[in-house]
Amino acid sequence: MYVFDCEVFAYDWLFIFKNIATGEYTIIHNDNHAIKQFMTADKLLVGFNNKHYDNYILKGVLCGADNILLKEINDFIIDGNLGFEHWFLRENQAWFNSFDIRDDMQRGLNLKAIEGHLGLDIEESSVSFDIDRPLTKKELEETIKYCKHDVDTTEKIIKLRKSYLDGKLALGQMKGIPPEKALYMTNAKLTAAFLEASRREWDDEMNYHYPPNLKRERVPPEVFEFFDRMHDPEISDGELFKSKLNFEIGGCPCVIGFGGIHGALNNYMEESQEVSDC
Repeated sequence: MYVFDCEVFAYDWLFIFKNIATGEYTIIHNDNHAIKQFMTADKLLVGFNNKHYDNYILKGVLCGADNILLKEINDFIIDGNLGFEHWFLRENQAWFNSFDIRDDMQRGLNLKAIEGHLGLDIEESSVSFDIDRPLTKKELEETIKYCKHDVDTTEKIIKLRKSYLDGKLALGQMKGIPPEKALYMTNAKLTAAFLEASRREWDDEMNYHYPPNLKRERVPPEVFEFFDRMHDPEISDGELFKSKLNFEIGGCPCVIGFGGIHGALNNYMEESQEVSDC
């Protein structure tokens, strides 16, 4: 298994791969042939957000993209487009095993924020990605240092999430899903595959009926009025699902919506001299 990261400039690109077992780094700069030699079938790559960026840059290199074309692919993705939509990657394909350690993490979380949370140095390269010339030796060395730091941080995240990865591998093994495929899947996709779920279309979301054993006397009537609005065709889905209801239960202020209920007494404190039996 190799942790990897890449950087792309107008006239330079850089890949760093770190062997998790040995700690050895493989640094490849502007050498498509070296990438092809390195990327043998037995390698499993892991990165941070590589599903959306690094994988496509690597595919571009494997398919023979030169520096200019690779920078075009880079800018295409940075501008908010999906890598597989770029014309070169549509016409040329490359396969390798990888997974993204950012899967199933908080949306929007970036590597620098994680470094801060872990108390690590937040290193930022002073080398501009807008440089319109080949990098100097000093700039390349700084970029390598910066890229290594990101690879090392990603490796730390992998170790911290070991139980998460072990769980995915266990589920895959129970269902005969190859390890590399189980790791590549998000929790949702792996669960669907484990349960042999199939996609279906539904149009009965608003056709909800309260459970017959519901003790209605314990629920404030305004709560039923709130949820009964789902049967009103004049209320749009957007308006309905964003709406909330504020009410009280036993003097406790609560708010309820279509995602659940929350309630708490403000600044509540209680002191007791009794010893609990729990």
